[in-house]
Amino acid sequence: MVRQRVRLTLHVTGSFLKYFALAYIFPLCAAIYYGEANWHIYLYALLLTLGVGLILEFGLRTAREIERADGFTIVAFSWLLVTVLGSLPYVFLGLGFLDAFFEAMSGFTTTGASILQVVEALPKSALLWRSLTNWLGGMGVIALFVAILPRLGVGGSQLFDREFPSPLPERLRPRFSTTARLLWTIYTGFTAAQIGLLYFWARLPLFDSICISFSTLSTGGFAPTTASIGAYASPLAEYIIMAFMFIGGMSFIVHYHALRGHWKALKDDEFRLYVIIIAAAILLLILSQGFSSYRKEMFQAISIMTTTGFVTADFGSWHSSARIVLLALMFVGACGGSTAGGIKVVRILTLMKHTRVMMRKAISPSAMIPLKYNRKPLPDGIVRDIISFVFLYILVAVAASVVLGFLGLDLETSISAVAATLGNVGPGLGSVGPIANYALLPGAAKVILIICMWLGRLELFTVFMIFSPHFWKG
Repeated sequence: MVRQRVRLTLHVTGSFLKYFALAYIFPLCAAIYYGEANWHIYLYALLLTLGVGLILEFGLRTAREIERADGFTIVAFSWLLVTVLGSLPYVFLGLGFLDAFFEAMSGFTTTGASILQVVEALPKSALLWRSLTNWLGGMGVIALFVAILPRLGVGGSQLFDREFPSPLPERLRPRFSTTARLLWTIYTGFTAAQIGLLYFWARLPLFDSICISFSTLSTGGFAPTTASIGAYASPLAEYIIMAFMFIGGMSFIVHYHALRGHWKALKDDEFRLYVIIIAAAILLLILSQGFSSYRKEMFQAISIMTTTGFVTADFGSWHSSARIVLLALMFVGACGGSTAGGIKVVRILTLMKHTRVMMRKAISPSAMIPLKYNRKPLPDGIVRDIISFVFLYILVAVAASVVLGFLGLDLETSISAVAATLGNVGPGLGSVGPIANYALLPGAAKVILIICMWLGRLELFTVFMIFSPHFWKG
């Protein structure tokens, strides 16, 4: 059983890598266009990735069909191998492997935490690659393959569920390949719209508009400048980016129905709470910092809530009350079914509703009180799953923070670094604040945070399952 599962995992992963190698064409073309002397590094990365993919695909052929349990191993290991091979350009540019792997994992998981002290020191092709890793990871590289590889058949649903987990069992179409194509179509359309607005209306350079847009809808946060969005000093660009960060933090199920003219989708319980939390956070930040800098507070509230991580101000130097608000937003995250990380608003909402039901049952123990979402009862199984997820999320956050503390990091840095990586946010507080980065952390701390990014992007269970002895015996 174990040998068959490993063989199938490597075979399918090889098939994915074969297509993933084509992504290097974009930075390769950019390097040639800008006359960069090191254009060949992308050709080497393409050929190496393609070679590994072909060896795994054709060297480990199997007739075994993808089953539910196989989805965990395929997605978890595919993300690791994609990140390892995605770090090749950084290695070829002179970064050590651990730093290169950190930067690549941060990109693909849409975390946006960087070890680069001067982003502009990278050639433009590498800046494009950083933002492209955000964009590919936002909707999910596996979801892309499910959309373009119909031969995956029923197995595609197992992969889609593991990579694009949603607290609620919603989909757009019965076939997962159709759902994946619809999601990628919406995602691409919004990205193109933002590029056009930033370039033609806000007058940002085309290259910057492309990089920023790739990192906005994906809620990734990689910018082509060290000072992030603050480097442009463009209020109009900031408002456009705020709008698309907000869109990126919404459920793509809501996008789909709204774009079809079904505006009742905007009455979704989760979406309403999402809006309320952002509005409350903005108000609290304004009360803490003052109305004179309202645009910065508004930008940072949306950026952190949606786990994008773009920066226009040094919020690490803000009043402690403002920093606490931002730290709380790092844990909450945006909507389920979005490109954002964090616990997700739908889980927070379900726990609030569950608490209310339990309080009512304390008064009337024999009463049958259903827990409803959008006026429909939620199965007990979903509620139990959400409670388990939140407990495990907090447990991982506490454990990782304690380990970072033993490695010499201060309390604020430890907690915020874990919150920012596990929630795929990017910048934290303290030594990993908005005007700093993760470069000076000990190597062991970087390893812990890489694991946090991996766990956060795949929502814990997909990764933890592959370390369970019972899983391999099943």
